[in-house]
Amino acid sequence: MKKVSLFAASAIVIALAAAQVRSAAPTVVVVSMQRIFMQSNSGKRANQQLEALRQERGRDLQAKQKELEEVVRQLAKNTLPQAERERLSQDESRRRAELQQLTAQATTDFQAMQVRLNTEIRTQLAPILSDIAKRSGVDVVLNSDTIAWAAPGTDTTNEVMQRMNAAPQ
Repeated sequence: MKKVSLFAASAIVIALAAAQVRSAAPTVVVVSMQRIFMQSNSGKRANQQLEALRQERGRDLQAKQKELEEVVRQLAKNTLPQAERERLSQDESRRRAELQQLTAQATTDFQAMQVRLNTEIRTQLAPILSDIAKRSGVDVVLNSDTIAWAAPGTDTTNEVMQRMNAAPQ
């Protein structure tokens, strides 16, 4: 009977100790990737680069669109000779195709830059998140932007941004 009591008491002490260790540090921390991409220095630079590319490609597309509109406007004139009308019609088709190609290329370029910049930021994040996870004794770091709820005190976004911003660029 003493052995059973001793075993039960030991089990209770171990369970309480495990519970105490478990409550001392969360096993999961969260970080807002959206905030990091929008508010960190690296994220702000990436967003500026994306915006510059978007504006540049937008100007190119507007110029092509205006060229196409001019050809369409000329085609609308009923007084044009047939040969000129055919030449303008071919020009319109060519310009439409160029505009479509330029639009597709602009989209591809923007997406490629977005992926490259996201990869660069995630590469910066990896050692910081790894260090925080090791220091906090956690097994998982989740993106708080995609989870329904996290306990107060598990969000490490501010620390991550401070460390990213302090790192030499």
